[in-house]
Amino acid sequence: MSKDEYDALVETSYLLSSPKNAHRLLSALEAAREGHTVENGLIGP
Repeated sequence: MSKDEYDALVETSYLLSSPKNAHRLLSALEAAREGHTVENGLIGP
């Protein structure tokens, strides 16, 4: 396993360690997979 892969696993574990944050992230992932997305333009120059 590369360092980048390991770092990604550690970060994912951290983000999912809070039940509230895990629910929010997994809900957003599900919505994106179902096509519930909004395209936003860039702000600024």
